[in-house]
Amino acid sequence: MYRDDVQLSCHCEIRQEALQKENIRLADKSSTLEGEVKFLQEKTVSLEEKIVTLEDKITSLEQDQRSTEQTEITRPCPEDSGGIDESRIASQPKDGAKKISKRVDTTTESIVAFHAILTQTITNPTSGHIIQFGKTVTNIGSHYNSQNGEFVCPEVGVYKFSWTIHVHQGQYMTTELVRNGVVIGSGISGADTYFTTGSASAITMLVPGDSVWLRVLYHDSGSSIYPNFTIFNGFRLH
Repeated sequence: MYRDDVQLSCHCEIRQEALQKENIRLADKSSTLEGEVKFLQEKTVSLEEKIVTLEDKITSLEQDQRSTEQTEITRPCPEDSGGIDESRIASQPKDGAKKISKRVDTTTESIVAFHAILTQTITNPTSGHIIQFGKTVTNIGSHYNSQNGEFVCPEVGVYKFSWTIHVHQGQYMTTELVRNGVVIGSGISGADTYFTTGSASAITMLVPGDSVWLRVLYHDSGSSIYPNFTIFNGFRLH
């Protein structure tokens, strides 16, 4: 009997010790979880503050945009001294008849563009001959000079140039697009049994004062460049 009591007592002590260790482990885990919960709560508060800040910024941007749109709507026409846009009045129908405004090839925006056409045959040109396009259909800003065949850049930007060369059947002609003496594009036309054209284009960065022109590279003997279908154009992309 005494031995059984001792064994039971030892068993109870071991069990109690195990329970105490388990309670300590659970207390530590609870403390850890409480720390994680506190961290998540703080992070949630931080995210909520960021959301409020972003909402304030969005509201401010929307107000600025509405203010800008309202300013543009109420801004008077720069050419109108009396508060009435005469060009709009001219375009309004009267007595049921459709009115068409007069075409005006000018703009107040920063647009640079030209389109020129060759007006006379260039017979057997030498290598390096600058092609001068005598007729300028479009020349916004007057930056293309038909007298020397050069386009002079007025402002920094990315520009695109295109050209088409028309030659006689059985002949061929190679040309180069040049920027300040450096070749930035090449093209070839001809070598066909019929009158033919060849086109090419190039995109380049320019700064004010840069000059761009088109010149002959080489051709077979007796080849000529023919007008009307021979063109040169360029414009500022951005």
